[in-house]
Amino acid sequence: MRDGVFYFMENKRYHILIGSVLFAILTWISINLSEEFSVAKTLPVVIENLKEGKALKHSIPKFVNAHFRGRGWALAGLYLSPQINYYIDVSSIGSKDFLITSKNLLEHVNLPTALRPIAVEPDTIILAIDNYWEKKVPVIPRIVLGYREGYGQVGPMEVTPESISIGGSENVLKDILAFHTIYRKYDNLTTPIDDNIPLEDPASHSIELVPRSVRLHVNVQPFAEKTFLGIPIIVETAPTNREVIFIPPKMDIIVRGGIEQLAKLKEEDFRLHINYQNLIQDSSKTFVPVLTAPSEIRIVSKKPERFQFIIRKKL
Repeated sequence: MRDGVFYFMENKRYHILIGSVLFAILTWISINLSEEFSVAKTLPVVIENLKEGKALKHSIPKFVNAHFRGRGWALAGLYLSPQINYYIDVSSIGSKDFLITSKNLLEHVNLPTALRPIAVEPDTIILAIDNYWEKKVPVIPRIVLGYREGYGQVGPMEVTPESISIGGSENVLKDILAFHTIYRKYDNLTTPIDDNIPLEDPASHSIELVPRSVRLHVNVQPFAEKTFLGIPIIVETAPTNREVIFIPPKMDIIVRGGIEQLAKLKEEDFRLHINYQNLIQDSSKTFVPVLTAPSEIRIVSKKPERFQFIIRKKL
């Protein structure tokens, strides 16, 4: 009997303890929510009634940071309400500059509760309307590539399309010379990349992009090396009655690239040359010839790198 009474008393104490904690929490919330606080909230900017064929003359941010002050209950309502936007109606705006400041905050935001606006960042937005204009700019990929050991990039990185159209007022677009993709990193690559990459989202309402993404292609292959022996040296602009004897007579090279790429290479893809005028002006009687090779492969070794020479009359 005593055990049953003890169990009943213990359960009752737990209920009292839980009730006391809940009461304390509610009391603390009630006291705090009745106090005044300041809060900042990021509000999306919504442009209304912009006519077709027209554009915003100045850069208009896509978001503003609004600062409010009010009691805790009101501030809680600010966060519990549906999306609150910062509306800008440009139907009556012309070509002359019109200023919106933090004093006009309540005219652009429909607040669900009784809050006092303190400030907005940026403090001033300059509005004016101009004719819509478009121009083409190149796309610059912000891509970092990492390869597994023994693999690498073959050929250039391809971006399709290479350029995009940006639209807006001439005042906004005149200083934009290129547009970037978002940052993306690829690690431990062993196969080619063929991926859709979004362009950076413009920070301003004053810029439109067409298209909003590009296609990225990077050919990735296993790497290998290949040796080409006896590449001859070509003398440019030599007189018909002179000949140049090289010591040694030819160059051996080792190149590195993709397996498929190396399989297609021939000796004719490499050109070793020197200008005759450079030879006769060289008092050291040694020179380094110019080696021209396909841009997508890497020269690993050249033997020899420097040559001796003799110029003599043709027999």
